[in-house]
Amino acid sequence: MRLSTKFIFHPAVVTLLRVALGLVFIVASLDKIQNPESFATNIANYRLLPYQFINLAAIVLPWIEIITGSLLVMGLWVRATALLTCGMLVLFSIAISQALLRDLDISCGCFATDPAAHKMTRWTLYWDIVWFCWGIIIVVFHRVQYSLWNMILMIRRSDQ
Repeated sequence: MRLSTKFIFHPAVVTLLRVALGLVFIVASLDKIQNPESFATNIANYRLLPYQFINLAAIVLPWIEIITGSLLVMGLWVRATALLTCGMLVLFSIAISQALLRDLDISCGCFATDPAAHKMTRWTLYWDIVWFCWGIIIVVFHRVQYSLWNMILMIRRSDQ
């Protein structure tokens, strides 16, 4: 393995990616949780979901994002959470790709629900792909020693 590959897959770097990806999902969820009506409009603009499911998605999705992001940051159930995150990123990438292919002039609703805040571009898709790659690295190369759960166990063992 080359030096750069060893560096990327080093447990400390994987931990850094895990925490960064968790923070991305936490930050992405905050405005959506505070403004579910605006987020519902963002979802509707993609023209993918039936009308009946838009409000449910606008309420549930941000909470899934904040929970998965928090679990990643804390290092709890890392592989399962990273897989769920990768699944969401695949769905987001599909939604963004179809919107770009259809030339929809919409906000992605990724970090801000205000339609004027962030118009969707190819870079929106590129970032989702980068974050997906981080998720795959986390799933494959995560080591337990850098998780909150392991630190708690180590502290408990040292107290006994």
